[in-house]
Amino acid sequence: MLDDKTLQECADWIAEQLSEELGGFIAAELIDFIIAEETRIREEFSDADMDHHSMTGHLIPRMEAEGIPVKEGAVTPNLVEEILHWEDECRAMAGSPRNVRR
Repeated sequence: MLDDKTLQECADWIAEQLSEELGGFIAAELIDFIIAEETRIREEFSDADMDHHSMTGHLIPRMEAEGIPVKEGAVTPNLVEEILHWEDECRAMAGSPRNVRR
């Protein structure tokens, strides 16, 4: 399990990678929110290996409830899944890979 400092570094790195890849700004705070909520979701559903598509289905309503724009042109399900894949990459590089059903 990664400590808070490493998770923050991951969020910053993911935001930087996605901003570069997509040619727009992605806030690290969005990544922080996703990381925190997905941890809660995995615990709530007792499913540490939840696949990204299912996770996204749980994250989108929570994001909307927090006032994060989740409509087309904002934070889309595809973007959330992309963030989760980048998070996998970051966790693996940090020496703490996770298993996720495909």
